[in-house]
Amino acid sequence: MSFNINAVVINAITRALADYQNQLFRSPEQADKLKQKHASILKTASESLGFPQLRVKGVQFILDLFPTFERWGYWADYIDITEYAISNQLPTEQQIYLYANLGHLHHLNQNFHDSLHCLEQSLQLSENHQSKDVLGLIHHRLMNTYIGLDQPKIAQEHGLQALASLDDTPSKTRASAYDSLGRIYTRLNNKAMAEKQFRDALSLWEILEDYTHMARSYINLGNMLWADGKLDDAKECFERALATMGSLSNLQEELRIRNGLGIIQYATNDFGSAVNTFQAAVNKLEQELGNSVGWYSMRGMLFQNLGNALVAQRDIHQALVALYKAKTYWQQANNNLQMANTIGTIAEAYLVNKECETAVTTYDEALSLLAN
Repeated sequence: MSFNINAVVINAITRALADYQNQLFRSPEQADKLKQKHASILKTASESLGFPQLRVKGVQFILDLFPTFERWGYWADYIDITEYAISNQLPTEQQIYLYANLGHLHHLNQNFHDSLHCLEQSLQLSENHQSKDVLGLIHHRLMNTYIGLDQPKIAQEHGLQALASLDDTPSKTRASAYDSLGRIYTRLNNKAMAEKQFRDALSLWEILEDYTHMARSYINLGNMLWADGKLDDAKECFERALATMGSLSNLQEELRIRNGLGIIQYATNDFGSAVNTFQAAVNKLEQELGNSVGWYSMRGMLFQNLGNALVAQRDIHQALVALYKAKTYWQQANNNLQMANTIGTIAEAYLVNKECETAVTTYDEALSLLAN
């Protein structure tokens, strides 16, 4: 009797897919227990694509994974497996969603031209598709990409097309479209309409119990209110974003929230709270990354803001510790403008500490860097 190795491998992959599905798609909290196994999850999905009889099931698993990996922040990994999946012969509907997801992740990575290419591919494939929800999703993501390309009028057109394509049932696509339209109206300086769109998005996120996206809408509303000078309302939005995000945050989004909240606390002269907020962000970043490379701009920004708040609080010693770290990170990020800004703050700290000669020398260093 011959031994069919392919049958054994196929059975093993099928069982692994079923096991991951059972654990990943119950709830976000349950899924997050597998976050450290993200590479193994994608390896299983990738292996399924190598067998024609598993390919459709494997691609569906990849599509179902999208919200989880998008929330976890493993965008590059998901882009790789999506591009691999697209290279296979697949049903048109799966291709539509793969291109739509790929376009969205390129948008998140700010590769807007790649995003536009993928979304146009998705739209072209969907021409004969009967589902309005698919069209709503694609137009919504095209709207976001045109926001990234700073073409708000075209973005607005796609946003309105997205809403027109969807029924009135609460859905993530409709809520996301409201949020994106809020950003567009903010850009077009229609603040009343922007706030309405953000509030509509928040209402839907609450109905859908999607707290990750709810936190993002709070951030966007907070930024709009902040720019409008409504600092107390903006502060409340960032506080709600942090509370709403809870344990479901990915690192980048948690840091964005803490940084925004800290900046508003600083702007309202609540320097003690600002120090605590920036310090919590720095601690989280260092805890997650340790001595690993990367994230230099984020590290530079957080240590810079922590240093600013400490200078305002007249804790000059700790301010200088933070600011010199910021300087190092800006240097690693090859960002001379921000490094000069940090050096200027270091000079200010020396001046506050009545070390006038050192302050003058440090200011000269900042000016020299800008001149080059």
